[in-house]
Amino acid sequence: MIESSAQYTQEPPVLVDSKEAARLLGCCERTLWKMREEGKIRCVKLGAAVRYARKEIDRFIDSQSTPLITSPAGT
Repeated sequence: MIESSAQYTQEPPVLVDSKEAARLLGCCERTLWKMREEGKIRCVKLGAAVRYARKEIDRFIDSQSTPLITSPAGT
């Protein structure tokens, strides 16, 4: 019996290519390549293919986030 794939919720892919990773980060592929070469973001190599884990992209974004500064009460 073949089940319809419509029954399953579609989850985002675990690994994305350079184009999608750059889109998620809001940068160009060249900038992504430079960040990878500088060791700022890690990649997964599958033969000649380079992929980025969604968790790694989230980790990089979190590492670049600045803390929210709130003003003292009454200011």
